Amino acid sequence: MKKQVVVVEDNRSIRELIEYILEDHKIEVISFGTASNFRTSMNEVAPDLYLLDVMLPDGNGIDLCKELRAERATRETPIIVMSAHSDQLPTGCDAQDFIAKPFDIDNFVTRIEQQIN
Repeated sequence: MKKQVVVVEDNRSIRELIEYILEDHKIEVISFGTASNFRTSMNEVAPDLYLLDVMLPDGNGIDLCKELRAERATRETPIIVMSAHSDQLPTGCDAQDFIAKPFDIDNFVTRIEQQIN
């Protein structure tokens, strides 16, 4: 069965790059550009992993992470948080991993696969 990752990333170029990379590795991607679009649909998807950008135009990935951890259905689903501000590592959310942007593509894919396999 094909693995599925939900990506919440406001930068369209980065979001499309992530989609391309993961789909090339046979991973289905559902992506959102805003926290509100994600929240509207979050109960309709059950991915194998959430990949959340920290800084979003209408919220942040840390709050989304906390919300996912508070829900019974998503409490155990792996979460990876990513940010261009690696000097300010996110706290307050129980994510499995943190990826600094820009990222090495091979390392990025390896870290995603480690969480979903």
